[in-house]
Amino acid sequence: MIWKTTLSLLFLLPSFFALSAQNIKAYEITEYLAQNSNKKTSVSTMKTKSSAQAAVPLQVLAYDLVPTVFIESNEINAYDEKSPIKAEVDFKSFSKLLKANSLFEKVELLVIKFDDAASLPSTIDFSKISGFSSLKYIYIICPFNCSNTEIEKIAMELPSGVVLLYSTSIPQ
Repeated sequence: MIWKTTLSLLFLLPSFFALSAQNIKAYEITEYLAQNSNKKTSVSTMKTKSSAQAAVPLQVLAYDLVPTVFIESNEINAYDEKSPIKAEVDFKSFSKLLKANSLFEKVELLVIKFDDAASLPSTIDFSKISGFSSLKYIYIICPFNCSNTEIEKIAMELPSGVVLLYSTSIPQ
């Protein structure tokens, strides 16, 4: 009898860990920034620190002009930036992120843009992106009303320590 219980637990344990490992939380970016407002740093403060010491705050990464690599129409363009800290990709070009590129090494914020609700996939497997050794945030921009539940459903295998963010940006 005891061995049956033990055997049952052994079969259930891996499925429990698989479920808990997939428990990804998505945050609306303005709410996340409001919750973490005490961590804001101005650009002028950042310039006084050495680049090795200065961690770029999310607000600066998301809303200010920072070195950026653009991946659109299956082309990668960095416009003479040697060390981009932000990458913007249209979802149609997501496959370009699967092959390591030296431009991705220092990227802290990966912005993924969708065209419309129909372009939202059933899943995005982030374990397959390659070369993003400094990644801290993944930010999904929807040009339609999207919710944290929808974003959490599609995100799979988020790298450890990376925060998943989203926002709705409906064109006028």
